[in-house]
Amino acid sequence: MVFNSIGNDQQTDTGAVLRSGREILLQAFNWESHKHDWWRKLEKKVADIAKSGFTTAWLPPPTNSFAPEGYLPQNLYDLNSSYGSEQLLRALLEKMRQYNVRAMADIVINHRVGTTKGHGGMYNRYDGVPLSWDERAVTSCTGGLGNRSTGDNFNGVPNIDHTQHFVRKDITAWLQWLRKNVGFQDFRFDFARGYSPKYVKEYIEGAKPIFSVGEYWDSCNYNGHFLEYNQGITSKYILHPYSLAYFQPCHLKIGVLSFHNILGSGLARGMSHL
Repeated sequence: MVFNSIGNDQQTDTGAVLRSGREILLQAFNWESHKHDWWRKLEKKVADIAKSGFTTAWLPPPTNSFAPEGYLPQNLYDLNSSYGSEQLLRALLEKMRQYNVRAMADIVINHRVGTTKGHGGMYNRYDGVPLSWDERAVTSCTGGLGNRSTGDNFNGVPNIDHTQHFVRKDITAWLQWLRKNVGFQDFRFDFARGYSPKYVKEYIEGAKPIFSVGEYWDSCNYNGHFLEYNQGITSKYILHPYSLAYFQPCHLKIGVLSFHNILGSGLARGMSHL
């Protein structure tokens, strides 16, 4: 895998990554990282990550979540999660900026846990928190008063209706906050099959991340009822790079490495024992 380092002058240039066409993305967490004071421990490894040649590090969802892994969000502006406090997260992102390693935020906007019961006695309202939406923000096929989903359903939780203008306006503002205030530079869109690509295009154009990928959830390897740590061939479907200009798959040279498939390196050995 060929690597070109990206200096500070290119960190703010949304075209620099696409022009170089060379990326090495580190999945900087696993499914159990939330148990290990992750923001604090990951900050200590930033220098090693940079030295190893990674251009961007994919971090777990930064917002508070009903599931400790981060994929059942409610208040998107609450950055105190099972991975650590908002203060620790901001310290980590600043350290990554100093070492020219871009931080990729895991963007979970296909679904959102409600705060109060609404139509049909379901938790499909968002009262008392930022992005205070009513039932119109939830798709009709997951218990809301919005339109039908423009993608696949994520069962068991209200799915966000991205056809609503007020929803897209609020999400775009939140993404801009992550970029300009919090310090994330790249985005990874979780469960991108759940809503039309044209809305992801709108979010990218509104927030202007340097680089973005989408999760195209296809299938996974299981051992009985448990997910296998090593997904092997299925992992090639998980991340899909997008072009900001045309929102088409980019022909970039991208390496996606995680703790489980780089255990032979000193960096991985150190991080696997965090």
